[in-house]
Amino acid sequence: MSDQVCDPDKGCWLLSNCEWNGIIYTCVHDPILELTLYTGFVFSLIPIFLGIGILGGLGTGMVKRPILNLMLNYPASIATQVGDCFLFVTTTLNSLLLIFEKHPDHPELPLVNFEISIIFNQTIPLAWSVGAFLQQRIPQFAIYLFQLCFMLGAIPFLWKFTHSQKQLEIDKRDKKVLVIEKIKTKEDMANETSLNAKELQQYEIFYILNHKKIQIKNLCFIFGSFIVNQTIVLMRSNKFNNSIIGIDACTLENNLILILILCANCIYTILVYWNKRNEEFYKDLVQYRPDYRYFTPKKTFWFYYLGGCLAGFSTGFIGMGGGLIMVSILLHKKIIAREAAATAGFGTFMIALNSLIQLFLQKTITTGQMFTFFGLGIIGLAFITKPAYILMNKFKVGYVVLIVDIISVTNNVLAIIALIIINSTLYGFDRMLNYHEHC
Repeated sequence: MSDQVCDPDKGCWLLSNCEWNGIIYTCVHDPILELTLYTGFVFSLIPIFLGIGILGGLGTGMVKRPILNLMLNYPASIATQVGDCFLFVTTTLNSLLLIFEKHPDHPELPLVNFEISIIFNQTIPLAWSVGAFLQQRIPQFAIYLFQLCFMLGAIPFLWKFTHSQKQLEIDKRDKKVLVIEKIKTKEDMANETSLNAKELQQYEIFYILNHKKIQIKNLCFIFGSFIVNQTIVLMRSNKFNNSIIGIDACTLENNLILILILCANCIYTILVYWNKRNEEFYKDLVQYRPDYRYFTPKKTFWFYYLGGCLAGFSTGFIGMGGGLIMVSILLHKKIIAREAAATAGFGTFMIALNSLIQLFLQKTITTGQMFTFFGLGIIGLAFITKPAYILMNKFKVGYVVLIVDIISVTNNVLAIIALIIINSTLYGFDRMLNYHEHC
């Protein structure tokens, strides 16, 4: 692993040596899993950081800067692949846990809001592709600045939401605020409304579908969007992988694939949108949960749709922030912290599937190394995230997810500042301003 030009008098950052390769001096990193007292300590921190990030619905982007880039000093390509390992294994297992978690206010309902997830996933793949396209065309220092601005801007909002969620949960425990909505059964509706037998039957269908932990129709919409988008994404070439249809990375046709993704998204989104609008129309007719509509109010649909755009773009452009944006958007719409974190976590799982494909297309780490990182992710989920879920459900303190989000964001701010100082000192500030065209 040798890619960073270095000055032999200044040396390299941690776990690397400045060595002559016959042409220039470059930083050569130690084996990525070499076990020493220092690396053993850092590896022990990884499950903690991962568990905290997943708990807050932020995914594993929160470990990349402080752990992989700063403390382990992995080369960019290796750090990305290790991050993809963490992202896939933790979000996959976390999604399975979340599907069977009980909603704090309505224990019979799933914790993940699949209706909102459908909207998010209509736009995340396209926005991710656009973000990744632009990310390859700007200097590293600009990426650092965008990340810093994003993180610093997020902290005040998270702090505000933390206090409001904490007060809401205290008021619920003290019975000052009650869960207003009671989800009525078919029998309740028969006694309280003038719905006819056919309408009551339709109401019962909605009631049963809404209470299922695994909602097949909604999941088909979500995974269908992923398959359509990912198939087209793989037609493009980039600096990591080749096109599956043989298009060269430096051609106009390659960039026009982005337009194809846009068209496919529009067509698929229109189909899903009209299907869900019709479904909500029938929900209105039978008076099923009238306060919970996501497609018929156009403002609500576009709010979540643009939120998905921001989440996908942020993940592709600065390599983090998708989960944080989704959590903030949901909290803004008065969705409780636990449901917001769970829904964002499920959205991150769909991003993780894309990352897994990219991992295998550009894989340079060994299979043994890959499974080692999978193992660290599983440990973080099993010993940090899952026990935290149990404790939060027991003590009704869902606002804790926002506290760990603030901790994760603060860690990243400090790590980014440290990386700017280290890189400018050892390798020169000008290097962070250089743009390296890969075509």
